[in-house]
Amino acid sequence: MWAGRETFEFSLATSQIALAPGDIVTLDYRGRARLVEITGIVDAEARAVSARSIDPEIFSVPARVPRSGSTPVPAASGPPYVLALDIPQIGDEAEPALQLFAVQASPWPGAEAIWRAAGLSYERIALAAVPAIVGQTLDVLPEGPTSRWDFANSFRVQLASGALSSADDLKILGGANVAAVRRGDAWEVLQFGNAELVAESTYRLSRLLRGQLGTEWAMDNPAPAGSSFVLIDNSLVAVARGTDLLGRSFDYRIGAANLDIGSAGMTSLTASVGPAALLPWSPVHLRGVRNEEGVFLFWIRRTRKGGDSWDTLEVPLGEDAEAYRVEILSGDSVVRTLQSSAPQALYAAADELADFGAPQTALTVRVAQLSSVAGPGRARTATLVL
Repeated sequence: MWAGRETFEFSLATSQIALAPGDIVTLDYRGRARLVEITGIVDAEARAVSARSIDPEIFSVPARVPRSGSTPVPAASGPPYVLALDIPQIGDEAEPALQLFAVQASPWPGAEAIWRAAGLSYERIALAAVPAIVGQTLDVLPEGPTSRWDFANSFRVQLASGALSSADDLKILGGANVAAVRRGDAWEVLQFGNAELVAESTYRLSRLLRGQLGTEWAMDNPAPAGSSFVLIDNSLVAVARGTDLLGRSFDYRIGAANLDIGSAGMTSLTASVGPAALLPWSPVHLRGVRNEEGVFLFWIRRTRKGGDSWDTLEVPLGEDAEAYRVEILSGDSVVRTLQSSAPQALYAAADELADFGAPQTALTVRVAQLSSVAGPGRARTATLVL
């Protein structure tokens, strides 16, 4: 730095045309050889040169030793994990999603594209922008009470990624913390109030609301440990809407949005579109009263959409027309089927004599509301003491 403060100006003959700014030359100044760097040249009758002194020892300074180590390679993202869910309608949409995909990958590549083929060619139908929160249960989940809090049961779930959080009763009743647990071919929809972190990515869920969205029928068998768990939120992607897709089977490929459809990073999946989102929920509160005409059967219907308000006198029908199928059972056999357009029906005394030979002290009945599109909904079975 000190040497750089000294500047020089001198002239050269025009024959020294080879010299240019940046060249280093030796200048004999007052009997001392000085090493200078040419900083500028002005050509006229002679070459007017400006230069600055440099210290030759700076050239002997070794370069900095590079730090050890290497640039980390980004983690590779493999084929995503995908679950297809056929569950009841969640919102009040006029055209509900008939099938939902939960897509999860770690690390998340930014977005996962969903391709569908009905034949040989694929088309991209949706994009999963964020990963779904999925996992598996670590405990058996037995049958539980419905329409009230389940304080007795709890279970652990291990997540692939993401986190769960607790919520107070008001938020739960407002629709928070909705999840689905797979029970064989069925999904039980439930809500949890408490989410306690008990190990890495592992939560104990308690203070439950069971059999939500009319899925109490799915609790016939305990859900074993290792059952699939999905948090129902906006990360799920609708892949089928419209009744024209009901019953159809499609081939899917799911992978990072920047991958080719034939890439090894794609997950292949075949799924059929089911009617779960369109099926009426099962009726409740079945009753029977006998008089001289026979046995009058009564029940209360439920609705699959628009039924959360406490201010309406009657929940919306949710179907094109009101219709029910009533089955009279003897053991596991159906001895008579009745049709009704209101939440009541008459099992005539003459029909009872024909079916059983005598008036019964108890009748087992099965009632299902009918959909003009999806057929009989979930049925309610009860044994009525007369």
